[in-house]
Amino acid sequence: MSKKAVINIKKCDQSPFCPVKRVCPAGAVTQNKKGFFRADAPKIDKDKCTGCGICLKVCPMGAVKIS
Repeated sequence: MSKKAVINIKKCDQSPFCPVKRVCPAGAVTQNKKGFFRADAPKIDKDKCTGCGICLKVCPMGAVKIS
């Protein structure tokens, strides 16, 4: 079983401009917007995540880890 990215919701700032969502080459990160400055926490689709680790490098809150 390969390792996948996981988001710690307690560390995530839930920004609608989430860089993790923008840089994921697999398109595994989704997020529902609640308005211009509000959004739900991003979610990672385990079936799409390749475990590449790019998201780790761009999350400003350090909310992403590979496990």
